[in-house]
Amino acid sequence: MNCLKCANWSLKDSPLRVYGYGKCKALAPDQNPGRSFSSENTCRFGKFIQAPADTVAKRERVIA
Repeated sequence: MNCLKCANWSLKDSPLRVYGYGKCKALAPDQNPGRSFSSENTCRFGKFIQAPADTVAKRERVIA
């Protein structure tokens, strides 16, 4: 249940994506400004949704 494997985690809009940090789309906009999470972060919000295997594979290639 880490961010890398969650459908809510997005590298696309994160200013720190080049360092492997993404934003959580499950958080409300007022909870999310400037917050980025590493791929290994364990979900503390209870909103984990398993991402498809091909999405996880693409993320692994991008942050490797």
